Amino acid sequence: MIESSVTLPTRSLSNARRLLIRALVLALLFLILTPPSSPMAVERPHLGYGAFLSERSHAYLVHDMNFHWAVWPLQWRLAEPTSGDYDWSALDDLLTAADTLDLEVILRVTSAPDWARSGPEPAPPDNMNDLGDFMYALASHARGKVAGYVIWNEPNLPIYWGGNPSPAQYVNMLKAVYPRVKAADPNAALITSGMATTGGGGGAACGVGSRVATMEITPYTQQLYASGVMNDLDFICGIYRNGGKAYFDVLGSHPYGFAHEPERDPSSVSGLAFRRVEQQRAVMESQDDGDKQIWAIEFGWILDPGPSCYGWGDWSTRTWQIISENVQADYLVRAYQYALYRWPWMGVMSLFNMDFATVYWYHECEPVRWYSITYRQNHLDPGNSPILYRAAYYALQAMDNEPGPHRAYLPLVLRNDW
Repeated sequence: MIESSVTLPTRSLSNARRLLIRALVLALLFLILTPPSSPMAVERPHLGYGAFLSERSHAYLVHDMNFHWAVWPLQWRLAEPTSGDYDWSALDDLLTAADTLDLEVILRVTSAPDWARSGPEPAPPDNMNDLGDFMYALASHARGKVAGYVIWNEPNLPIYWGGNPSPAQYVNMLKAVYPRVKAADPNAALITSGMATTGGGGGAACGVGSRVATMEITPYTQQLYASGVMNDLDFICGIYRNGGKAYFDVLGSHPYGFAHEPERDPSSVSGLAFRRVEQQRAVMESQDDGDKQIWAIEFGWILDPGPSCYGWGDWSTRTWQIISENVQADYLVRAYQYALYRWPWMGVMSLFNMDFATVYWYHECEPVRWYSITYRQNHLDPGNSPILYRAAYYALQAMDNEPGPHRAYLPLVLRNDW
């Protein structure tokens, strides 16, 4: 060992150590206090580019559009028609196609079978543990092949909950499902249902700011409330207030654009805009849950079905939302770009929808068909009517979606090598 010929005074050495320690502490505090939503804290690309499918055999449409995520609705009643008797054939077809095409899969689970419920078909099961058992069987069967599970669909709507919406009941559902999914496949994300966007102020009980909590209510929103619909911000707040925070990994969202461009300030249109998701995010952050992501399970803009459909179903409440095919294409591309550069907390974005206008089981006037970016001239005769592509398909196919790894950014607790 070579000894230094310079001897520092004891006081100088002590001061140097204190300065070094102080510098290290300040550096540590900087790392700790840097907000997780800072772009530097996000692994790029943070978006997962996806589309919602109706028909499992159409997974190639997602791949051919240069997207990498597919959301598919799995109906519990079809997968477990009698208790303990499982039919995974449709799911296995999808998973085989997804593996071949290098697609990540998200399943949205809905539709309790007759044996599990006493209420009307959209109602949840009488015993939430029955759904927990099913989810354990499902996640065990699909272990390592499904990236995430969305639990139910828009429970803030009576039509999808089979009665008055109840955040407390929905939390009971999450509590029954979350530990069973994690026991079967710890790497799968448990995603809340996306809420139907109602517009109007909400989330006051969770302490969000007055600009969000007290927005005006439009006639459209008033009509929704009159039918028993629960405000989406209040429902999300209710999940937290009923102890649901620890029972999901990702908050699902359905940030539809209605008639407005994706950049529209939601407060200027009473929350009826794509950026409503920012107000949902405000509820999460008010509950110190900002480390979790939001995944847009559905979002889109609707096209004109023609006057013959205006009197069908609820079209009378939708005609004000109609845009042209070219505008739909433009808005969808701009929505992805907006999220990429302004929402570091956004993960998978699944446009709604890829192919609902190509299948025979939806009526010609069914609104879901008119969000679709592919279609058939005659959907009742698919054998003689090939799939055609709307302007949005080509625009999204040509969009720069940051080539490279297509894994959505996940918090450390969920990051894995899918």
